[in-house]
Amino acid sequence: MKIFVIAALASVLFIHCTSTKIYIVRHAEKDSVGQDPDLTAAGLQRAIDLADQLSNKKIRNIYSTNTNRTKQTATPLSERKNLKIQVYENDTLQKFLYRILESGDNALIVGHSNTTLRMLKELSLSPAMNSIADDDYDNLFIVTLKSRSGPSGFDLKLKETTYGKKSPAPAN
Repeated sequence: MKIFVIAALASVLFIHCTSTKIYIVRHAEKDSVGQDPDLTAAGLQRAIDLADQLSNKKIRNIYSTNTNRTKQTATPLSERKNLKIQVYENDTLQKFLYRILESGDNALIVGHSNTTLRMLKELSLSPAMNSIADDDYDNLFIVTLKSRSGPSGFDLKLKETTYGKKSPAPAN
């Protein structure tokens, strides 16, 4: 009986000491031709760079909108982790994001320049930037669930970093 109680306490402590992370990126460099463009060679390399950076993270779910560029950005990590890319819709972002937080599973979300920052704001986070430039592809936003006690039911922390080759500096 003592062993069972100790094991149960250990698992509770482990669950409370770990934190859920959501990695959010804009799709990589896209071709400028067509309604639903593919990634360029630079974009395909950036997708590999993303997989390199996240492959040792305990990501259990990968989400993408239903476009070639977002799915191609997610594909290298999806293949390495043998995870299916799950399609999400932009019109239900808040419910989608809170469902991921409730699951407790780490996730990658690949979005677009007009939705990536919106996702962070839906979580009541304040990113340093107000918009993502057309030629800015290297941002990696890491949302960490620290506890389930904040005003929205979640205490979240935002870390802003980059991955892959540096995007050009924004013009003034």
